[in-house]
Amino acid sequence: MDDRRSWITAVRNRFRLYRVKKEAYWLDGQAQQGHSSPLMWQSLSSLLGRDRDVTGSTGHTADGLAAFFVGKVDDIMDDTAAQPLPTVVNTARSSLSSLRSCSEAEVQRMMMTSPAKSCLQDRIPTFLCCEFVDLLLPYTTSMVNASLRQGRLPDSQKHAIILPIVKKLGLNTADMANFRPVYNLTFMSKVTERVVAQQLSAEDLFPRCQLAYTTGNNT
Repeated sequence: MDDRRSWITAVRNRFRLYRVKKEAYWLDGQAQQGHSSPLMWQSLSSLLGRDRDVTGSTGHTADGLAAFFVGKVDDIMDDTAAQPLPTVVNTARSSLSSLRSCSEAEVQRMMMTSPAKSCLQDRIPTFLCCEFVDLLLPYTTSMVNASLRQGRLPDSQKHAIILPIVKKLGLNTADMANFRPVYNLTFMSKVTERVVAQQLSAEDLFPRCQLAYTTGNNT
């Protein structure tokens, strides 16, 4: 128990140091601008992300990219609709009829080991969730276990902010085929996902040939 508390304290200190360094960086930048209003507003625009080039020279729109990605899925479904079902060669040696509920310690570990990333849909920034994990733990554990019992996430946790990211640096950004849709989900939905993945992995239920999203693989 003492080791776990020491580890949690170390993680909290790390998040706190990140926040202090970030605040110091921006405050120092603001101080260097002096009393110049144009420079001050330019610095604030950078801080708020207003100066980001969201379309570049491509002219792509959100609706255009959405239609392109939906079209790719439809094309794949049309091309494979008449194909026979694949032959199952290997089957799982174990089964999992239901997901088990998690203890507060397990949910705490998942929260503290998850990447400190936030989504615009998160009501509370991730670093605050981790900093006050002891206070929030009874509620977050109830949220995770409710999803495990029902076998689903609430509708509010199924929404994602989709970002089109270029697959590889140097590719032609004018071609929509060179973009990959990346889903930015809420922190608690990702924690629940990690809990489920851990239980599936413990029962050896992942496909043998799966390489992506498994421990020890870089794909």
